[in-house]
This record gives sequence, structure tokens and C-alpha cells, in this order.
Amino acid sequence: MLINEWQTGIRLNEAIQQHRLSDFSLWLAFLSPAVEEFAQFYTPDTQSARFQPDLYQQLGIQQARPFAYLPEDEVHLKQQATAFQQGGAVALHLMQCLQGAPLVMEDNKQKLPDEVKSGLSLHARRHLVQQKPEMMVADPTALYEILNQLHA
Repeated sequence: MLINEWQTGIRLNEAIQQHRLSDFSLWLAFLSPAVEEFAQFYTPDTQSARFQPDLYQQLGIQQARPFAYLPEDEVHLKQQATAFQQGGAVALHLMQCLQGAPLVMEDNKQKLPDEVKSGLSLHARRHLVQQKPEMMVADPTALYEILNQLHA
């Protein structure tokens, strides 16, 4: 299974230069369809300390709650029950919009049935187990050596 185009080596370039469109299509079909796995997203980070503004704090937005039941959800559910008793369905709906209820008791991504897992592609199975492709170590001097060999 290929993840990045650099794993094909020079096969993609050779297929294009020699006008072998079927080989080029074959190598492209081997590549992952996930955009975030393309090689340009796995380049070495040249800036060690980037400024990461906290947009949630600046805009005053709450982060999305997890789907699983949390200990503080018991308080929210009691508040929603009280709102329903005092204000009816409209007050309950407002409280649910402000404080969402948990959707599942525990958030377990590995809980998929085997028949669902067997229908997934290899790339989706890799994402399910959260296996990241290894990053290539970039050597900035290698390009200079390659260019010297081409012009020699």
C-alpha cells in the first residue's frame, strides 16, 4: 500500500515521460485518496516555534463536546429536567441547544463490528487504528548533488 507519491520513486515521472498512461493511472490508483497524506504535508517544519493563536478564546467560542458521557453531564441533565418541568418543551429545547447531552455512554472507536471493518479500504483501516505514515528526513543538500549529477 502506497501513501505518498515519493514512495513510487521515479516510476510516476518515467510513466509520464515515456507516455505510458496506463502505468501512470495504475500508480495513481495505488496512492491514498486522503489529501492530508500527500507528501507536501509531510515536509519538515523549518520554523520551530510558530505562533498559534487560540481562536476559541479570542472569539469566545466553546470547543465541541465529545460524544461520550462525561461526569459533568449529570448536572446538565438535571438542569434540563428542571427546565422541562418549569418551562415545558421550549425551555428543554433551549437547554439542549446550550448544553448538549451525550450521544453514547463511552466513545470507543474500536467498537465497530467486524463486518463493517472488513468493508473498509486499507487506508480507512489505517486511519481507524490511527497509524501515521513515517516522515521522510529531508536533506537540503541532496537537491544540489542531484543537479550537479544531471549537469555533469
